[in-house]
Amino acid sequence: MRRITFWIFVLFIFILFSCSKSKEEDSITKLQKILLFENVHNKVLQNSEEIQKYIYTDESGEVIVKANIIEINEDDNEVEFQVSYDTRNIHFDYITNEYSIPFTLICLTTNDIVDDNLLWKPEEDSTGILLSFDDQYFKIWESYFYMFQYYNAYATFFVTGKPNNFSLAALENGHDIGYHSLNHKMLINVPYEEYKKETIVPADDFRKFGVPLVSFAYPYGRHHEWMNDELLMTYRITRGFTNLFHAYSNTEIKDNFIFSKSIDYYYYNNDFDFIKSINMMLRAVKFTEQNLVLPLSSHTIRDNASWGISPGRLDYLLRTARDLKIKFYRYSDFAD
Repeated sequence: MRRITFWIFVLFIFILFSCSKSKEEDSITKLQKILLFENVHNKVLQNSEEIQKYIYTDESGEVIVKANIIEINEDDNEVEFQVSYDTRNIHFDYITNEYSIPFTLICLTTNDIVDDNLLWKPEEDSTGILLSFDDQYFKIWESYFYMFQYYNAYATFFVTGKPNNFSLAALENGHDIGYHSLNHKMLINVPYEEYKKETIVPADDFRKFGVPLVSFAYPYGRHHEWMNDELLMTYRITRGFTNLFHAYSNTEIKDNFIFSKSIDYYYYNNDFDFIKSINMMLRAVKFTEQNLVLPLSSHTIRDNASWGISPGRLDYLLRTARDLKIKFYRYSDFAD
């Protein structure tokens, strides 16, 4: 009987010790998880260079900056984290000249989550806007050269028709000239010979006139795929037209076809939506710190023009880019 009691006692001590050890191990594991999460949280707060951000566009067209982070825990296992930065609700602190950016950090392995804000100050880099205007609003465009000069901004004017003095004036003021066809016809509906007369033949006349065309923008943004291959033998870049966000690296623009997002009144019939979209796009391309270039397009510069941008909106775009230290590129800048 005493022997049985003794072994029961030994078993009790063993169970008690095992439970204690298990609780201790659980505590250590929880502490390690907390420390790992806090380490990643601090990296996000510091906007660490280790974090590679990217842009995600959801179904509604909202532009969101995200980052995926992988850390190794004490057991040499990968732990996945994801950060979502809310570039729509960034606030600027006029005292510190910094932007406060809300973000959500989630551990995809444990589902731990935290909402916080980081402070960010834009630095000089190669992030840029590729701004262009289409058609033949020559006198109107020239009357706003002073605004571009004030903000040290440049544009590419995709002109229709034959060479004229506006092209030379634009070049003298640091801007760029691209071609937009001879008569602005829907190229997908014309015979091949007429297509060539609209797009390729006039290029020689412009170059003899002193305008080194390097880019072509499709009228109405419509084209067949084979047109890109053919036009890229005459021009260095071809451009489409869309109401969707697209941002490119330098190498994606050179010798290639790109889309440019319209900022016309047609798509933004009130200033609130325009300002919200401009802030969202420009902050996103700058904050990713990937040296992305954002193509934007309009037509005339006039209040309430369906296919145009008002002077006030143009001023806001140029000023916002300046404040974020975003450069303005010309299409010819990517032809070297």
